[in-house]
Amino acid sequence: MDSSATAARFSVSRILKKTFTLAGFFLVASLAVQQSAHASDAPNIKPALKKMLGGLALDVKDDLQKMVSDLKKTSCGGGLSGCYSTSKGKVQLYFFTSNSAQQTFIIVVDKQIAMPKLFGNKVQNVMGQTSLRSLMISISTAEFDLTTARMPADLKKVVDESYFGVSSLNFAAGAQMAARANLGGPIKLTMESLGVRADQLTMRAAIVMPIPMDISSGAGTGIDVASEMADGATMKQAGAKAAMPEAFVEFQFAPGSRLPMMLPPVTLTDATFFINNSLTFGYKGNAQFQGVGDKKILLQFQTPLTPEGAMDFLDFNFRMATPASFTMEDAARVIVAMASPDPRLAKYGGGFIRGVGSFKEPLLAMAKPLAMFKMKNPNPPPEYKFGDATKPWPENDKYFNIIVLGPLADGGPYYASGGQVAAFGQTLGWTDVSAGVNGYYNGAGADVSLRLGPLGKVPFRLSQETRIDMKHQDMAFKGNLAGQKIAIVMGPTKMSIEVNASCINPFEIKTSLEIKPTTDLAQIFDAEGGVNVDPSKITGCIGKELEAAYRKIAGEYKNLSGYTADMANAELKKISDAALMVTKAAEDAAKKAAAESQKAAEDAARASQKAAEDAAKAAQKAADDARKQYEKTKDAARDVANKTANAASNAFRDAGNAFKRIGKKKKHKKGPDPKFAGSVFDWDYYYDNNPDLRGGDLQSHWKDFGFKEGRRGSLEFDANYYYARYADVRQKCPGNLQCALQHWLDYGIEMGRQGSPDFSVVDYMNRYGDVPRTLAPEDDPDALEHWLTVGSDAGRDGRPASKATGAFSPPTRFGGGGGSPWNDAAQCQNTHVRGFRLSVGKRVDGIQFLYATGQWGAPHGKMKSKSADVVFAPDEYIVRVDVRNGESMDAVGFITNKRSYGMYGGGGGTFGSYSVTAGEKLACVTGRSGGEVDQLIFSSTGQR
Repeated sequence: MDSSATAARFSVSRILKKTFTLAGFFLVASLAVQQSAHASDAPNIKPALKKMLGGLALDVKDDLQKMVSDLKKTSCGGGLSGCYSTSKGKVQLYFFTSNSAQQTFIIVVDKQIAMPKLFGNKVQNVMGQTSLRSLMISISTAEFDLTTARMPADLKKVVDESYFGVSSLNFAAGAQMAARANLGGPIKLTMESLGVRADQLTMRAAIVMPIPMDISSGAGTGIDVASEMADGATMKQAGAKAAMPEAFVEFQFAPGSRLPMMLPPVTLTDATFFINNSLTFGYKGNAQFQGVGDKKILLQFQTPLTPEGAMDFLDFNFRMATPASFTMEDAARVIVAMASPDPRLAKYGGGFIRGVGSFKEPLLAMAKPLAMFKMKNPNPPPEYKFGDATKPWPENDKYFNIIVLGPLADGGPYYASGGQVAAFGQTLGWTDVSAGVNGYYNGAGADVSLRLGPLGKVPFRLSQETRIDMKHQDMAFKGNLAGQKIAIVMGPTKMSIEVNASCINPFEIKTSLEIKPTTDLAQIFDAEGGVNVDPSKITGCIGKELEAAYRKIAGEYKNLSGYTADMANAELKKISDAALMVTKAAEDAAKKAAAESQKAAEDAARASQKAAEDAAKAAQKAADDARKQYEKTKDAARDVANKTANAASNAFRDAGNAFKRIGKKKKHKKGPDPKFAGSVFDWDYYYDNNPDLRGGDLQSHWKDFGFKEGRRGSLEFDANYYYARYADVRQKCPGNLQCALQHWLDYGIEMGRQGSPDFSVVDYMNRYGDVPRTLAPEDDPDALEHWLTVGSDAGRDGRPASKATGAFSPPTRFGGGGGSPWNDAAQCQNTHVRGFRLSVGKRVDGIQFLYATGQWGAPHGKMKSKSADVVFAPDEYIVRVDVRNGESMDAVGFITNKRSYGMYGGGGGTFGSYSVTAGEKLACVTGRSGGEVDQLIFSSTGQR
């Protein structure tokens, strides 16, 4: 009954949260137990209690009615004023009373019996062929405790032999049952599938007696009975609970039992298993996960059962409460434990977390740096020990900081936890950890003060981010101080630190070291003095700023190694000499001008110039003051929005978005709510362009009203513009802007379409050579991601190259989503197709294009043999492409301004066609391929 060997207790009502429904539990009887003449010491039993005894659904009910008359007084103590007992064969009947309010029957059937029909049909069917031994039923008018020291010998013998020798019994008002159980049927299979024996436990449950209606309703003679009892309200309360829809059957193991669970693999102590009337099954207790040492985690699991009694993992959930000492490595071990070979979880990536099988090895490979991150549960739970009233199971949700939700949750099944985090001697504040379809992720940030070489200790914002999946094992800190970027990157065993040189601070710091438990960032930075860098090699360091950089090296930084003070002084002399020459030339020109101009004209010119300069300065100051006030108000609004926690803010962050100037960038992903995708909603843009909304919750307004009102949420995308621009979008989404938004995210970005009148990702990519040559969101990074994270903040030009309107053929995709993305941008260089090579069978196995630059793009797919090898005439170009396609490219044919080529390939798939915009040519081709050509995206050389 209890997990403590010294203070074990048998408690039913304090653990049960609800009671079973009346239906199907007991045979409602109205038989009254007639009591014959008694001796003067016979107990005075309340009529309601005797009525309830007569309603038991047991085959010894008739014996019990007679046994009431045979009760004999025995000795007792500890506050009890009366103890009575009698027995007949294997049936024992006890009666205890302490005052007029407290009266208790205990019925013991000291033999093995088949499971009586005590539960509703659903639970009864799941319990199957369960058998019970030493069945004990109590009926009591009030709650009371009975220690083994006060038990009659026969009752103590039953407790010692069948109930693991617990030291006391606790009884609640109403009725309850307990028994040593040997489970059978579906519930046995379910328990054993978790790795738990089904014959080494006790079972207990609240049971509903047919409490006389006059007591439970307060009517009739029941008022008199209730009035007689000092605690009569407890009987009425038991009657009210009988109508509640759910109750629990609970199973406990011997005190000190350690259960090696298999699903997930944990060792569970102080365990309680349960099943309720609606067939929800679960367990709770102290859990120890492999690799987490001796740290106990409070673990509670539940999942629905099917009518046949099997666990249904469609809507499971775990919740956990971690101790004060916990690390991200510990969290990783918990996540890895959620992998499972159970075939019912295979479709979710092999476990209780979606895709956990794919990233558990990369996650464990980063165990050493993860161990450096100490997570603090803001409300660590108190100690829990089953059966110890001073260490109860915590019912307050505030202690539980980890959840694992099943497939019915958005993006489920997934893991989520949160808490304060510190690492490498720095307190980073709150972090959220998640694991699911996108792998493992956490992020945090804090204001820190570290020594940066000759600058000494300076405060700045340090952001930490961890992302681990099959492609990435990224753990890094990032900061920025006046253009100097601080980057701390961790690998499986080592960490590297790099602080780049800036024109303001022309020194750099670079170092690498092994990660140890004692590693402290402050000590590392204290030991690094920095190295001077030639200011002329620093991008953007020119003019007065360059001269100032040389002066710093010649003065403040003269003791640093690297670029020396002598070198800086030499450059300063060159600058000084050049300045003298310029000054002399200017003086000569001024003298000549003075000699040729009249003094009056000079005075007037100077006065006019000064007035203009004063006016310009005043206007600039007014504009600067207005801008500063605007930015101050905006920063305050941004800070409030960043601290807001609601559904819209969560959706905003789940999409990878972040507030500018908070230390994060927008990420190019859809998120659970497409309206908050990085290219669709930008908090700063929405604030700047909707003055009527300033001061309110912008995220919630956009989510609930803004998009529906036709407002625009970002520079990159305007749903009304996108819908009006593309005829195929209007055809697919008649009158539906939400559909147009989804088309942009699913197809438009990858095809390079223009999402707003003010931004074109293709023109941005073609304008700058360092932008990735890909539009596929799977690539890391791609052109749009580069704009969102680099180009926009750097003030680059993302405007469309042309604002022309009219009929045109937008980029169009054929085929499926298999293989890997590719593009021919490097060879095509924004020109057009001038030839092709093909290898085909039943489908298009391989393809290669020749462009007007004279370069062939790379072969895509498998070029098994050349089924076609075509180079066009100098004045020939493609005006239409015909395809057959499904999940891959089945066939393709090309029509030029002079002739037709193909079809090449098989007859599968569906026919489709792309016609080039009139007067244009087929432009650079992109697509996807692996063992064959999976996808092709065609576009025209004109506007997209």
